[in-house]
Amino acid sequence: MYKVVTTDVLQPVIPEEAILKEVGVSLVYGDAKTEADLIELTRDADAIINYLAPVTAKVINSLKRCRIIVRRGIGYDSVDVSAATAKGIPVANVPEYCTDEVADHTMALILSTARKVVTGRSQIRSGGWDFKQLLPIPALKDCTLGLVGFGKIPRAVVKRAKCFGLNILTSDPFIPAELASEHGVKLVSLEELLSTSDFVSIHVPLTNDTRGMFSKREFALMKSSATLINTARGPLVDEEALIEALQDGRICFAALDVMTQEPPTLDNPLRGMDNVTLTPHVAWYSEHSVRILGEKVGQEIARVFKGYFPKSLVNPEVIKLRPDLKPTD
Repeated sequence: MYKVVTTDVLQPVIPEEAILKEVGVSLVYGDAKTEADLIELTRDADAIINYLAPVTAKVINSLKRCRIIVRRGIGYDSVDVSAATAKGIPVANVPEYCTDEVADHTMALILSTARKVVTGRSQIRSGGWDFKQLLPIPALKDCTLGLVGFGKIPRAVVKRAKCFGLNILTSDPFIPAELASEHGVKLVSLEELLSTSDFVSIHVPLTNDTRGMFSKREFALMKSSATLINTARGPLVDEEALIEALQDGRICFAALDVMTQEPPTLDNPLRGMDNVTLTPHVAWYSEHSVRILGEKVGQEIARVFKGYFPKSLVNPEVIKLRPDLKPTD
């Protein structure tokens, strides 16, 4: 019987459990708090389902028989992919499961910020009732939305944003201007996007190149009336620089679903700032998306146990190291 281990506490039963049982899997629900915990938990695992706990090179090098590591989500920055490749372990993610949910959440943050929904609620809960304290409130048709990155999620945001009349820009060095134009979006430099957008929404993966890509320089380029929206990864934003920009009025507002440390410490200034809206990394979630996520995780593990590479292989370099696995149709 194969042993599959989850690195973090998940629900008592997850959608992938039924799929894995069909291929003779014993699923162990883990709760690793430290690297040492994770080493002990996964040492003899045949497969690992990773959620949040960092699967470091030390963890990977301690594995005795692991055949695949699957990141239970889109991003895979919590896994040392290079170390896994060196050990001949395929790493997979689930790139397509919550596109609509994240796009919906992005629009929810844009709308609630523009219409001062959270600010108004706070005012009323404090005993007030005065719309003038919420001004200015822009007309969305007069605003520009800047999408940093133009993958599947920001393209889904475009469909929603157009319904509200927003002018839309994007900055992405990996796409041609023709592709942006096909979606009714103008491709511009990051500098132009930052200086002209009323809402700047981040949609790029977290890599060594993008970590901290929003810092003092970027906030200095933005409009003082602009809002920063992040539903991607917390470490894309230099939080100290963001706090300073918000306190000094270099930008107006921030709406964040992700943070550098999750949950943020109780003394993190962003928790208590009036010009910040925080949600607890929930953009990815719906009852539908979590079911699809689990099913795809289970399917990827089952493929490897049946002698095939996973469909969503993030380290193709491992192919030459694993002649025992066949290409997936």
